Amino acid sequence: MFTRFIAASAVTFMLCSLARGDDFLLSGAGARTAGTGGAWIPSSTSALGAMAVNPAGLALLSGPVLDFGAYGAFATGQLLNSANTNGKLSSAGVVPLGAFATPLGTSRLTIGIAVLPQLLSAANWRYTDPPGGAGGVSYGSLSNKSDITVLRTAAGIGLNLGPRLQIGATAGAVYNSNTLETAYVFQTNPALGGLKTLLDLHTNGIGWNTSVGALVHVSKKAEFGVSYKSITKVRSTGDATGNAGIQFAAIGLGAARPDFRYDAEVDNVFPQQVTTNIVWSQNDRLRFVAQGEWVNWNRAFTSLPVILTNGNNADINSLLQTSGIKDSIPLEWKDQFVERVGIERNWLESATLRAGYAHQNDPVPSSTLLPLTAAITRDTLTAGFGLQLGRGHIDISYAIDPTVHQSVARAPSSPVNSAVAGSA
Repeated sequence: MFTRFIAASAVTFMLCSLARGDDFLLSGAGARTAGTGGAWIPSSTSALGAMAVNPAGLALLSGPVLDFGAYGAFATGQLLNSANTNGKLSSAGVVPLGAFATPLGTSRLTIGIAVLPQLLSAANWRYTDPPGGAGGVSYGSLSNKSDITVLRTAAGIGLNLGPRLQIGATAGAVYNSNTLETAYVFQTNPALGGLKTLLDLHTNGIGWNTSVGALVHVSKKAEFGVSYKSITKVRSTGDATGNAGIQFAAIGLGAARPDFRYDAEVDNVFPQQVTTNIVWSQNDRLRFVAQGEWVNWNRAFTSLPVILTNGNNADINSLLQTSGIKDSIPLEWKDQFVERVGIERNWLESATLRAGYAHQNDPVPSSTLLPLTAAITRDTLTAGFGLQLGRGHIDISYAIDPTVHQSVARAPSSPVNSAVAGSA
């Protein structure tokens, strides 16, 4: 079984008397958006949402705005297979985020900068390594750790073309770090396919992406938005160490040196995305929002290339007749469609109540589902509360993903051949 809990909080400070009051892949940013199911409601006082979802929202700001906050995530899960009756997932973490934006004098332009999490996937599993690899070897009780972090630092600009139309764009550097500590089965390397080794891999790198967006005020009550974020390619580098002693012994190479170190490269591709939303303002105190997203995982997570070079183990280099290894982890993710709805209600003079719901299809095929890639969230329920304090706001939101179950449909060449239920 699998349950994830997310708490998000943000604090917004207005730096000018002109300002008035009014998140496997994250949508939006900050507690305001998280409270309405991840659906963004444009505001004259929110820089985080504009920089994360639709940069045209920058053009709505009526004064300098500083937003900052944090996402906290807590996950539990269970792994069942022939070697495990109760493999456990337990993960928790906190990630900060922030944005600053300001209109340029009396012009129609607004500029902004932000540091935002774009993708967060972290899982710490504890389970028994099932027999596998050549000779059906097992590395016993394992602590399996996988982590993919993507943080975006971006600059943006918004242009107000009149009361009915705003446009905007951002460009940013994307930092990606990858961690994998597991019993790894080589997947596609012709000389090593099927062999299993303990592996500890860490890499990081920088890529780039852009986004564009527009807001159209259809009427005094209705507002339509559309935005596009480009694909991101990151070549990350680091090192990989491990020990294949148990596997070597099983295939008659017990005398060979078992430990190794390589320079490592992981080539990640993160998806392009299209987001549309519509906001209906019933009156000054009540707003409804509906949002749809298309996430093009099909062109991004097809496989995860792993390239190892400059190996330091002479015995392995001699056997392979090379000091490098190339392998690829099959992913074959499907495109994802996300539907979000939310409501925001001003309560009393200084408080705001929020609630929302999100549904998404699972992009991970059962044939490639592993503890490494078990992102199987389907439904999310959210609630939020905002309090205005002078020219500032404090916003807090809470979200829960109900339990989801999923099983492997066929036996992949993988560290785990099992029925699996998710990771965060």
